[in-house]
Amino acid sequence: MGQKTEKIFERAKENLENENHEHALRLFNQVLNREPSHKQALRNKGLLKVLNGDSEEAEEFLLFATKQQPEDDQLYQLLGTLYHNNGKPQKALAQFKNAIDLNGENLSALQGAAMIFAHILGEHDRAIKYFTKAIDINADNAELLFNRGCSFMISEKMDEAEKDFRRAVELDHTKAKEMLEKYF
Repeated sequence: MGQKTEKIFERAKENLENENHEHALRLFNQVLNREPSHKQALRNKGLLKVLNGDSEEAEEFLLFATKQQPEDDQLYQLLGTLYHNNGKPQKALAQFKNAIDLNGENLSALQGAAMIFAHILGEHDRAIKYFTKAIDINADNAELLFNRGCSFMISEKMDEAEKDFRRAVELDHTKAKEMLEKYF
């Protein structure tokens, strides 16, 4: 990357951090005009497109971005999140799996896949698998523990559910406390 491109990119990041999205988008576009496959500019422009709320435009851009950077797990994860937030669970799951295939430690993609299996598809054994991988990466995530505990409960694995709820309570998860009081 040339020095001028790098300076433009740094200014774009500053604008993004200061929530000046319109100017940041213009600057990310300048970077991409110079380097169409600039990984960070693609990610940030994708994020801005998602934040701007036009899901069709965001989808179109993220599909383009994944073609520019087919090895970037974060772009697939962002596309999966966009699909998930727009009621397209099968498309979301495919993108989360793409991200996980590229980076088995993409916590957001693991959590997204687990949530779809648990809350939409009702496949709790598969959800537990993804929740477990995410918890292996972030053992102190009360929300992951709570959700895995719920999937354990539905799968009639009450001992495991109780352990997850107890650990989630230690991490101040109020719903986990309610589940313990009600069922254990």
